[in-house]
Amino acid sequence: MKAVRYHLSIPRYLLQRALGRRWPALYYRAPFSCLRLDEIAPPALPGPGWGRIRPRLAGICGTDMGTITGKNSPSLSPFVSFPAVLGHEVVGELVEVGSGAATAGPLQVGQRVVIDPALPCHARELTPACPACQRGETYLCERTADGRFAPGIILGFCRDLPGAWAEEMVAPLDQMFDVPDELSDEQAVLVEPLSVAIRAVLRGWPKTRGEQVLVMGAGTIGLSLVAALRLLGAAAHVTVTARYGFQEEMAYRLGADKVYRGREAALAAARQEVGVRSYRPVLGPPVYTSGFDTIFDSIGSHATVDQALRLTRAGGRVVLVGAAGQLPALDWTFVWSRELSIIGSCGYGREHQLPASVASWFAASPGRPRTPTQASTSPAPHTFEITLEALRRHPDYPVADLVTHRFPLAAFRQAVALNVHHGAHKVIKTIFEFKNN
Repeated sequence: MKAVRYHLSIPRYLLQRALGRRWPALYYRAPFSCLRLDEIAPPALPGPGWGRIRPRLAGICGTDMGTITGKNSPSLSPFVSFPAVLGHEVVGELVEVGSGAATAGPLQVGQRVVIDPALPCHARELTPACPACQRGETYLCERTADGRFAPGIILGFCRDLPGAWAEEMVAPLDQMFDVPDELSDEQAVLVEPLSVAIRAVLRGWPKTRGEQVLVMGAGTIGLSLVAALRLLGAAAHVTVTARYGFQEEMAYRLGADKVYRGREAALAAARQEVGVRSYRPVLGPPVYTSGFDTIFDSIGSHATVDQALRLTRAGGRVVLVGAAGQLPALDWTFVWSRELSIIGSCGYGREHQLPASVASWFAASPGRPRTPTQASTSPAPHTFEITLEALRRHPDYPVADLVTHRFPLAAFRQAVALNVHHGAHKVIKTIFEFKNN
């Protein structure tokens, strides 16, 4: 089968890190790129608890681009392995279940499914499971470098198990979720990034009605955060910072109350929306009083994290959703002096603490418990389940508009190039189409 694989090459990696900003073609053009379209054998089903999927649509994620461009922090390198077929945002058709499997649960061969791509203890046949896996927070698994497979936190970053940029892939059956008939493939392929955003929003849920929330960045995750706040019914005033006009337009379409653009967008938003006051210290940049109740940083750069710490009110929260890496010379004074809560969020899993408003509509959804007694004895819902139900409940919500570009797998270099130059091409979410699957 055909698959796009990332072949780690230290010389190419160092060349891209050193010169990629000046010559971005190094990321996607042969022979400098680490990407290749390979012909590989279809993956074998590892056991009866696994299923085979033929992707219909697969997305290009910021994490994929961070790997391709050498921008991801090397701190997580012990927990990935290459060459790896990239891709973990996918909607596909379940075409086979493992031999000897008594059942695929509620799933049937031929159904459309989305996948939690984590590779935790149970997928690696490790017992006893680590504490995170025992809690159902498999994305936080402590043993993703152990067990029967090569290291890999998720599918798409493990050399033994192909990700979604391939004609076939395999995944644990208990990490698949059937897609309601009401949802299109375009909505379904966004379930993974939307679940990242929904988990972040649940972790930073507004404590009072009318809270002032700032979303920094209007790429896929930033816009997904706006969608998550609106789909979950958060009673908050949502301000967004965007770089481009097309991002501003999309943020408003998804329900943002106010969007700011420009080099000082976050500061302008803080002045206009929450009335911060500026003070000049004896050395360094200005400091501010007052600020947003919660800031979601979907970018994770030195500039945005610094702004988030400065522009959050005393006692407020900063939720880091962007893949912040090494950020030297960051001033942490505001964390302790204002008693800020710093919350990291990156994945999905069992959601043990739902706001009452979310718990009520989710419990009343088809197939969910309908009484407090039943609810108390039921397993905590998975983020994907909440996302799928939220989309099902809002059939006209324009989340599918996030998909802006489509390519066949063979055109992967053009797809990556477009994402490198995303502003010029008005890229939000790029997907690969598998028309023969």
